[in-house]
Amino acid sequence: MSFLGGEVLEWVYSLALLVLGFVLVLLEIFVIPGLNIFGVVGFLTAVAGIAYAYVNMGVVAAGVVAGLGLAGTAVLVRLMLKVRAWNRLVLNDGMTRKAGYDSVKPGREALLGQTGEAVTTLRPAGRAQFGKRVVDVVSEGGYIERGEQVEVLKVAGNRVVVQSVHSEP
Repeated sequence: MSFLGGEVLEWVYSLALLVLGFVLVLLEIFVIPGLNIFGVVGFLTAVAGIAYAYVNMGVVAAGVVAGLGLAGTAVLVRLMLKVRAWNRLVLNDGMTRKAGYDSVKPGREALLGQTGEAVTTLRPAGRAQFGKRVVDVVSEGGYIERGEQVEVLKVAGNRVVVQSVHSEP
């Protein structure tokens, strides 16, 4: 018994590989997001179903299986959009300062011109203490040994630039 130039069992094998591929991709999306192995294996399994149909039944059968795969993909995408599963996969919110995403800590501008002490050796980055506040700093120039007095020259965002009080500007 044949169907479009192929045996029924060959159709069952190729369509089973296609369906298994879809199941693995759905498993990746809904059950184990982030692992990626199921998505990759699922895609390869679906492609293997098309390749199996091509090798064993010819171009027409492979085209039919590929068409079914494309139709299945369209149905899955529509289903994902309908049940809002797409929102779990795509970040819609912006990471704005207004929403609280700001790496610049407030009050750093007040450090401008202050003198403090290098808590660590600045090579050229390290930490310095200004009053009770310990801040990550970068020296403008060479190394500054721990315990030396430093002065804040510039504050730009998170970058606090210092120089040794003993060095010439």
